[in-house]
Amino acid sequence: MFEIIDEKQNVKTVKVSLPHEEIEMARDNTYANISKNIKVKGFRPGMVPKKLLNAIIGMEKINEMIKEDIADRAMDELYDDEKFHELNPMMPPALISVNVGETADVIFEVHSYPDVAVESMNGEKIEIPPIKDEEIEEDINRKLQHMREENAILEPKEEEETIEVGDQVEAEYHVVGTGEKPKEFEIVIEDPSKGKIFADLIGKRVGDTIEFEEGKSEDKITYSMVVKRVYKRKLADLDDDFAKAVDNEAQTIEALKVKLRNEAKESIKNLIKEGEINMILEKLTDKTTLDISEHSLDLFVNHVIARQKEKKEYEESLKDFGGDEKTYRDTLKKEIASYLKLKGAVEKIAKEKEIKVLEDEIFERAKEYYRSFGMSDERLKVILSKDKDFYNRVKNELLHRKVAEELLKTAKIVVMEPEEEIVEEKESGEIREGEEKSDG
Repeated sequence: MFEIIDEKQNVKTVKVSLPHEEIEMARDNTYANISKNIKVKGFRPGMVPKKLLNAIIGMEKINEMIKEDIADRAMDELYDDEKFHELNPMMPPALISVNVGETADVIFEVHSYPDVAVESMNGEKIEIPPIKDEEIEEDINRKLQHMREENAILEPKEEEETIEVGDQVEAEYHVVGTGEKPKEFEIVIEDPSKGKIFADLIGKRVGDTIEFEEGKSEDKITYSMVVKRVYKRKLADLDDDFAKAVDNEAQTIEALKVKLRNEAKESIKNLIKEGEINMILEKLTDKTTLDISEHSLDLFVNHVIARQKEKKEYEESLKDFGGDEKTYRDTLKKEIASYLKLKGAVEKIAKEKEIKVLEDEIFERAKEYYRSFGMSDERLKVILSKDKDFYNRVKNELLHRKVAEELLKTAKIVVMEPEEEIVEEKESGEIREGEEKSDG
């Protein structure tokens, strides 16, 4: 059992009291571990007398080790107590002190997820971009051109013919001086401004060799490339035959365009929907205040950095801030505060409106993550049961989305006016093409 002996904002000081028997068990366990791991001439491991261990290691050090064992036992008791989890700790409890007498009193500092206050979100204005017909038509044209490129007819060019923009080239390359086996690759030649490799290949013929270098002077690698085959790519006409070839459902080119237009509209609507969700959650964060101590935020920053260091990610994160640790910590602190605001607000609204995430929903969303891996349902269920971080990430994502959709029901969705082109006025005396100067 534990008791709360002090409470300020989200920080609670708790005391765990252990009976004398636990102290003796901690003492025996400490001596047993020392005796097992120390080498003393004339004694087998685990058989070194306590008095000799006291003399070798010192009572002060041994007492500290006993206190550490007692603290571990108290921590275990905390985590085994359901009431401790009701405190909603956002990080492991911090040990404050261990006082040993007839009983042991272990003091911990528990930092709970903070309470939040959320302003009303009714009528919140959400601006969305208009769906422009010209942008949809541009998307259709891009897709049609991509289909033409993907279904191009390849006509072998004669060996004496040179490589031109639009041709498809098959070549082999290897690193010079390594004796490695050549590797094959294909490339469609684009304008030379798009890359040096295009400039190098244009004008070459089958059998020609090109050498090029990559990397800095000290790590420069020289490659040798041989042109093996060149094809002229003939793009199909946009007619009914093309439509039937690329889509079994489309019998005419107009039917194909209608299908692509509907897909484009649906895609844009989905993007706008995602934008609405992100915007309403941003506004929810802005309208939420935290009741949290600065000490908790600082400890949370330390906790995040410690995990980054364990995963060897800290130095890489620091690079984005030019190695400035203070700037990085300050930024991390703001991000954590925003995270805690949104987390608290979402959970509070979900509780008030009885919004829940079902196990089936978590499973279906997880399937989307692993769809490309061809994973079986049984294997995915095992992953969800074992990987609690992944499980909670999926669950929280769904909860955030459900709360956002609930808030959007009372939001004011405004379609932004299209930006008008700014037409510069003529300067005095300027005549534009097609206009005549009046005699008057």
